[in-house]
Amino acid sequence: MSIVDDLTWVADESGRCANPVTEARFGGGPMVSADWLHAVVEHCDQGLALLESINPARFDAATTAAWATGVEQLRRQADAAAIAVADHLDAAQPFRHQGFFTAKAWMKHHLQLSGSEAHVRVQEAKLRRAVRVWNNALSGGQVGVAQTRVMARIAANPRIPADVLTEGVWLLMCDAMEVSFDEFERRALTWESLADPIGAVEKAERNRERRAAALHQSPDGAWTLHATFDEVGGPEFLEIFSWYVDREFAKDWAEATGRLGEGKVVVGALRRTESQRRSDAVLEMARAAAACPPDAKRPLPMANFIIDERTAAATAANELIDPADYRDVVSRTDRGNRVDPNAIIGVSMWSLIRRVVTDSRGVVIDLGRASRLFTGFAREAVMLLEPTCIWPGCDQPHTRCHADHLTSWSTRGPTDPDNGAPLCPRHNYLKELGFVIARTDDGRWNITAPDGTDIC
Repeated sequence: MSIVDDLTWVADESGRCANPVTEARFGGGPMVSADWLHAVVEHCDQGLALLESINPARFDAATTAAWATGVEQLRRQADAAAIAVADHLDAAQPFRHQGFFTAKAWMKHHLQLSGSEAHVRVQEAKLRRAVRVWNNALSGGQVGVAQTRVMARIAANPRIPADVLTEGVWLLMCDAMEVSFDEFERRALTWESLADPIGAVEKAERNRERRAAALHQSPDGAWTLHATFDEVGGPEFLEIFSWYVDREFAKDWAEATGRLGEGKVVVGALRRTESQRRSDAVLEMARAAAACPPDAKRPLPMANFIIDERTAAATAANELIDPADYRDVVSRTDRGNRVDPNAIIGVSMWSLIRRVVTDSRGVVIDLGRASRLFTGFAREAVMLLEPTCIWPGCDQPHTRCHADHLTSWSTRGPTDPDNGAPLCPRHNYLKELGFVIARTDDGRWNITAPDGTDIC
């Protein structure tokens, strides 16, 4: 019987896994041979090759979901194994005598990793040593690879005390299992700013000092624009830029509709690509600025900065917020970009910035049942609820969404933000097919399919 044929695992007295083919034991743990390790890798390789070669042509939805989730779980387990390798390299330094004084250097050379990838592996290894529970969740497939990298970078922050980090990891691990990556990242960065308020202030000041812009021409005649903004200037620029991008999109859509006919336009039929429209939008911004007299009054407001009432009061009073309360902190733009609360309070008096204060459920205002359609401030209040379409996995920005009733007007649904949500046209149509959207008491969205299945 070959080594590959006998990969049967048993637990030793310490709870660790060992294999009967182990040749020796050292320090109470299994000491395995290189042949055994090669056999394990070969065994895993055969399974992965089988998964990759599957023909999914006849898969139904349930089988496809099982295939996708199973492969993702294996990817997470593989990443946990790679972190274990980096952990050993970083702690034991077994190749120091060969001139590899860091784990990063050895992995760059022997594993052909980029410098940034090797650096991230070492950060993840240090997270594994500091708070092992996170790596256990990764190896169990419960948290993702991208979430682990965010957490490892935060754990590398030397200003966060070990006990505060441990508590935060437990809380954020639950978030990593339950919410989307974008939402997890926002929560994790919010937690870090609360756990390291000095660092948050230093980062904001550093971003203000480093703002810059440059325009370069390449030898072939093309021009490249590169700009860096702080966390206040960036959202304002994005708001203006996005408006011009949407206008360029509308131009292309109108042209394609005239060419192909109403209802026959698809994105692929538009005369410009998204990248081309974005480039043209920047030029249109410059032309508009050049045509505007220097002393002309600009429209108000240009950007919306959203902050919850409690955080606004604490920040204005210069009071610290407990990092454990990070889930209750709302401090972002209407497009979902995280902003430090101090920055929002600081710019709230600027003429081009509007501060929007929400309650504990994220509702902006209540306009009652005055109109069938969400218009004016009522529509804005609905659009401020979320940066994108609320359908899970949909990235359509709220600027291209409808402000729609959750409980329809025909069934006495009120026209106020508590009964509204941004939905892109395609997902808005699904409501007519029997999908039900509700907002829970904690402010989350719950979508139920016509057959009763929970979408999220």
